[in-house]
Amino acid sequence: MAKVIVGFSNRQALSKISAALERSGFFVLRRCLTGNEVMRAFSLCQDGVLVCGARFPDRTADQLAEDLGPRAVILAADRPERLEMCEHPAIAKLAMPFSLSELVNAVEERVAAHDARMPRRNEADREIVERAKQKLMREHSLTEAEAHRKMQKQSMQHGIKMADCARILLGEENILGE
Repeated sequence: MAKVIVGFSNRQALSKISAALERSGFFVLRRCLTGNEVMRAFSLCQDGVLVCGARFPDRTADQLAEDLGPRAVILAADRPERLEMCEHPAIAKLAMPFSLSELVNAVEERVAAHDARMPRRNEADREIVERAKQKLMREHSLTEAEAHRKMQKQSMQHGIKMADCARILLGEENILGE
């Protein structure tokens, strides 16, 4: 499932929307109070779904959509008059006030849009990646997210698929000639 980042300049809105999404089964990776925090969150996770207000003190949702490009699927949730400022075609809008079910439905649509863009690993590749993450977690006392990120970095540095990186870590393949 897609990583969800929640960003609102209002602490109360940030807290309420994050909590509502988590209670509804979404994994909220980061909570951000500024546009710069959103940009840092995406630099760490690479891609995901952003649920945010129409503007922050330092950026607008349109600027975030422009800066993040295809890495982010964005849902702007705000008062109708503030949503009018959102002109970027990639931004979905949800006018406040809204019900929990409206929020959940809108985020589910954004997650589905995100997941449809992502390449799918076959079952064998998923299994090998999972085994390699478990090995990293065991040998280096990492969390699952840290192990995943370590493998991502290695695969990007060497220009190989994550499953191939996993095979190397497990000693099943030596495609780097090392």
